[in-house]
Amino acid sequence: MPGVSPEPRYWLRGLCWGLLTLGLAFGLRMLEWPCWQNPEYRLGGEWLLATHDAYHWVAAAEGFGLDVGHPMAEMLRLMARLLHTYPAAVAFWFPAVLASLVAVIVFAWVWALGSMEAGLAAGLLASLAPGFLARTLLGYYDTDLVTLFFPLLMTLAPACWAMRHMLLPQMVLRRLALGSGLKAAQRLWGARGADAAHLERLGNPLHWPWVLLLGASGVISWWTQEWHSVFPYLIRYNVLLLGLMGLVMAPRGRRGLLLLGGLAYALPTLVGPAGFVFSLFLLLAGSRAGRGLRHILCRPPVLALLWLGVAALLLRGEILTTLVNHANAYLKHSGDVRSTGEGLSLAYPSVAQSIIEVQDLSFAALLSYFHPWMEASIAGLAGFVLVLFRRPGALFLLPLAALGLLSTRLGGRMVMFGAPVAAVGLTLPLYWLLQRLLRANLRGAVAGAATSCILLVLLVLPFADMIQDISQGPIINRRHAEALTRARTMTPEDAMLWLWWDWGYAAHHFARRSTIADGAQHAGPSLYLPAAVFATDNARFARQLIRYTASVGNEPGRVFEGLDGQAAQALMDRLRSPETPLVEARGRLFVVVSFEMLRLGFWISNFGNWNFVTRRGEGGALSIVPQALAYRLDTGEVRLADSPSTIYASSISVFEETGVTRRNYVQEWFDAHPMATVEEQRAFLAGRRNVNFLFNRVTDEKLAVNESLYNSLMVQLLVGDPRDARFSPYFKLVYDNVFARIYEVL
Repeated sequence: MPGVSPEPRYWLRGLCWGLLTLGLAFGLRMLEWPCWQNPEYRLGGEWLLATHDAYHWVAAAEGFGLDVGHPMAEMLRLMARLLHTYPAAVAFWFPAVLASLVAVIVFAWVWALGSMEAGLAAGLLASLAPGFLARTLLGYYDTDLVTLFFPLLMTLAPACWAMRHMLLPQMVLRRLALGSGLKAAQRLWGARGADAAHLERLGNPLHWPWVLLLGASGVISWWTQEWHSVFPYLIRYNVLLLGLMGLVMAPRGRRGLLLLGGLAYALPTLVGPAGFVFSLFLLLAGSRAGRGLRHILCRPPVLALLWLGVAALLLRGEILTTLVNHANAYLKHSGDVRSTGEGLSLAYPSVAQSIIEVQDLSFAALLSYFHPWMEASIAGLAGFVLVLFRRPGALFLLPLAALGLLSTRLGGRMVMFGAPVAAVGLTLPLYWLLQRLLRANLRGAVAGAATSCILLVLLVLPFADMIQDISQGPIINRRHAEALTRARTMTPEDAMLWLWWDWGYAAHHFARRSTIADGAQHAGPSLYLPAAVFATDNARFARQLIRYTASVGNEPGRVFEGLDGQAAQALMDRLRSPETPLVEARGRLFVVVSFEMLRLGFWISNFGNWNFVTRRGEGGALSIVPQALAYRLDTGEVRLADSPSTIYASSISVFEETGVTRRNYVQEWFDAHPMATVEEQRAFLAGRRNVNFLFNRVTDEKLAVNESLYNSLMVQLLVGDPRDARFSPYFKLVYDNVFARIYEVL
């Protein structure tokens, strides 16, 4: 690692390059702003947000929900207070700022690894990598913003310390070769060996600035565990890595000092501020007056005892069990097995199969998330291997590379971790190449600036328009949000809302009401119960299931307590039976249906039709039609723009601002021909396809569903007449804005 200049102008130049990186990253992200100039993206003066989890943090910042006091919520609350605005406004704008700070920390990494000026390109490449960009656009206030920033921040000081005081990997290999006794290895590495004085750099690893930096980084690492569940594992890797590097990569005679210095990071990382006290204690050992203390602490038995204590801290608690549980959460199981007590268990459908962010990626698709050009991604990964060989501090980035590559198994959300790795791998090797090609007086800053210019022109600016292409707008429709807002005034504070879990967090913010499921409670019974309600075509059964859940305190887990698969299926059959008396339970309960929920109809019906005995579900057929089409309401003819054939639909429902126009051609024909023969009925049905179209004239969405999905409550409660005898004994319409309805459960 190049020496660090103490000159103030050097640090001022670094500050200027860092601010330039921040400004360019933020400016490029603001190219998305025109995409939000749509009145449908606002509810009154409030911008709708782009991810479900953002509403969880907004609600918590407003004092509602389970995570009140969480750092993500507190940051929103404090920022809103500081800016004299409301948390949802901060949640809309702040992701652009936080994501730009990721660009700055990547810039700092490349600066530490060798080139200040080249860090500009690396920061922008990482910030605009599709896998990271897609999850950090406007309105994407979620933990993705910190799960990448903190791993980079908390390891920067240990990496710099390691590169300043430890051997390069090739130097370790040379030392092993020279000590192996093999003449061929000695000739190979001996010829390439550097001067011993260069290998064994002088300098005090316990110099007070290093000790304070390591201790502060350790406290930050410990604190990150409050932000996200991935950090307990990352910080343990960092501690282990630093200890192993001290053992293997220490210059001759300095292993004890480096292992002692590693404790300045390890102990604060594992025990927090209490461990920082040990770091302060090491300040004395690193001073001239503390030579005696340093000599005692560097004795092998003392160091072994201290690191055994670190090992005990690494494995304390239930960290291994938690690790397995989190790994299983990302593995794709056909069923989610949960204990129901007394040695019994029940298999529920697994939600992981339906969540886009945890769906598997192919390796080719994975590379496109690092950079739109696959060749650039491959070059970045290959370049990172070279960086690992030349800069030992880059080993702290290895977990990010592993998580990024494991997206092929753990799901697309992990792909963002590969962004800084690919950026570093693209930037530094090009810088080193230019260092060799340029004249001596043009190396250093000129080579770094040239690297940034080349990469900006070739790999960043051509894809600036990608930002607008990736923008998806809000995660909730304005009409849906309006309905949830009305629920705040139309329902009592202790009411329970039944809606699909994707919008549970939004209901917490807009309605301030408890929901049967949400982004945190969306597995096992919390997944199955609302799915069973929305997927059934039996309104009485839906009402029975909702009231039965209310009778056990609206706690989904208690519905199946003490039951196995046979008993659970028997309970559902009993509630479905018309001979079972209506369940009575206190409390007011409400069901929310919306048009945008229909896009998830296949998954909802698949979960809701789950059989606890066979452990299988059967989803209804649904197609989101991307092509333009023409239709005739009078005949039910539908013609796709790219197809000459005509489809005669079973029904068409058209959603407009003024209401829903419904035509059920099959039912109308049978009503008009009550005396039709079997042959006439068959002839009529043969000309009709089992396709029901739902057209949204406002959003231009076009859905085609089969008969089973069309007859489900998620569709019929939205398009049907609320006075229909199928629904009216069990559900009472209390709010209707065409695109969303709220029913009270009777």
